[in-house]
Amino acid sequence: MKLTEEQDRNLLAAAEEFFDYSPCLHCRHYFDDDDEDSERFNEPSACEAFPEGIPEEIFFGRNLHKEPYPGDHGITFVQA
Repeated sequence: MKLTEEQDRNLLAAAEEFFDYSPCLHCRHYFDDDDEDSERFNEPSACEAFPEGIPEEIFFGRNLHKEPYPGDHGITFVQA
């Protein structure tokens, strides 16, 4: 069953509030901080769009980053 955009937003907001969840963790472009071989290990949460750090409003799900965002190099959320 495909969710509407509103249902998708509501589920992500609820997940963030109750489970300290970030949609970024499920994006193909997200850097896995647990990968000890990663050059970005122990750096702030980052991704291909924001290699220097993901903006808070995106990381915490207030902006699902499905549309272009300033500084994202044309890279948006893609389900992993």
